[in-house]
Amino acid sequence: MSIYLKLVKALIASVEPTAEEKGRKKIFYIVMALFAVFGIFIPMAFFVGVIIYSLTTKLVPLDAGQNAAELFLQLVSVFSFIFGLNVIFSVFYFSGDIENLLPLPLRPFQIIASKFTAAFISESFMEFILIIAVFAGYIIGAGLPFYTWFIAVFAMITLPIVPLAYCAVICMVVMLLTGFIKNKDTVNKITGFLTFAVIIGLIVIVSTSGGLDGDNLVNVLSDPNNALLGALNVIFPHVHFIMNASSGNAVLNLLLYILVNVIAVAAFLLIAEGIYLKTAAGVSQSAGTRKKSFKKSVASMHEGHPYITYLRKEFRILFRTPAYFMNCVLINLIWPLFLYLIYVLQGETNFLDSFISDIHSGSEEAILIFVLGVSAASVLVTSANCIASSAITREGKHFAFMKYIPMPYMTQLNIKAMVSIIISGLGMMIYVIAACIYLGLRIKLIIFCCVISLLSVMFSTYFGIFMDSVNPKLVWDSELNALRGNSNIFFNMAMAIIIEGATCAGAYLWFRFTDTGSLMILIALLILLMVLTAVSYLLCSKRAVDNIYKLSV
Repeated sequence: MSIYLKLVKALIASVEPTAEEKGRKKIFYIVMALFAVFGIFIPMAFFVGVIIYSLTTKLVPLDAGQNAAELFLQLVSVFSFIFGLNVIFSVFYFSGDIENLLPLPLRPFQIIASKFTAAFISESFMEFILIIAVFAGYIIGAGLPFYTWFIAVFAMITLPIVPLAYCAVICMVVMLLTGFIKNKDTVNKITGFLTFAVIIGLIVIVSTSGGLDGDNLVNVLSDPNNALLGALNVIFPHVHFIMNASSGNAVLNLLLYILVNVIAVAAFLLIAEGIYLKTAAGVSQSAGTRKKSFKKSVASMHEGHPYITYLRKEFRILFRTPAYFMNCVLINLIWPLFLYLIYVLQGETNFLDSFISDIHSGSEEAILIFVLGVSAASVLVTSANCIASSAITREGKHFAFMKYIPMPYMTQLNIKAMVSIIISGLGMMIYVIAACIYLGLRIKLIIFCCVISLLSVMFSTYFGIFMDSVNPKLVWDSELNALRGNSNIFFNMAMAIIIEGATCAGAYLWFRFTDTGSLMILIALLILLMVLTAVSYLLCSKRAVDNIYKLSV
């Protein structure tokens, strides 16, 4: 047990900020953490809890009070499984500690158990918040006794274990039976495709079920023969048991819940003991590349403009590294699928239909909301794709390149910003123009929307680069860890949500409670975005450059 605990501690420390990173800008990060808690965690938990509470109060009279919470927890388990595949593959097979752990006198199950625990602790924080929010809405909505809160806390800590155990078993079996998964690039492509397929499948299921507006959702969840919920309860039976434990007959169902978790963990540990060493042999960090001879390498070199060469280097890193391509580039292409999913979820009572009708009729309020939505989407997509907020972190062990090449730091930051602006801005521009044409907006308003979108992207880009310069994570053993272990990405998203939320809410309230016309408010929005862009640029030119200068190689 002591060996297991020491391994877990060491593995968690490997993805956490180093002592040097923790020592820099402590006060700044405490403030950012508070912004994240109050800007993301609490609002998200409140929103989820309110939805579950509302559905539960409607389902209790129909003897189906637990179904809403149960379905949501099942969906959490599904997405935990989908996103966990990439994490488990990376942690089990493609982390830098493999070559150090395998020669040690450790049993395979000890290595796997410690890696699994470290991944579980590092990756499940967001799920913990969602799970406790679901239980809070359900317990309050159903009026359950106080002891149910203890069950809720226990479920919050243990619910993600089974989906990750499934991932562990599948990863090891796939590595044993297939010969083509020998590097993390292949894994990233497969899991990216699987995630995309799940999203498309969810859209198809929801659209064919008539949407998920309030009345239809209550009817679906109150149906005792609900096929989707029944199938998910077979795949993830632990969710059904813990929900039954919170609803009644707590002792028996809680024991069954614990039994399922124990069986899942025991199964993957037994499998690991038998096959892990075989499957871990021969894996590599990335796909192999053919080596050129020295003469051919020299012959292929040619002189180019430094700015263009640096820009090409940044693009190649993003597009040729599957982890970066999936997490940083692809999101700019597929985010409209999430918007369409929201549209489908409304069902027959779709509020977006009336909103689109209002725009077609020239409603000032609808047009203002649309432009504010363009700005919000531009900021959120730019911060979510983390091209800017991981710009310095991506350098990793090659950070010395930034310090020693004969190019000013601000020039390098401007090039990194240009990459984000091109990828994020181009993607946004395509969808904004398409939406404007679909809504029949005039050419002047289309141009205005494009300018608003571009300014929003520029503001979010330069602010993201500044955030990453404060405390970049330069020590990582895989590209995926460079992203998931970088708190700057999360803090940047929190600040973007707070700033953009305050901006859009203020603009809308200004319109609703004053006699100010929408044109004046949109001009004020344009000026505000110019100011925010200028401030974020100044932060980069002054503070970010100084931060890079102070960083040790």
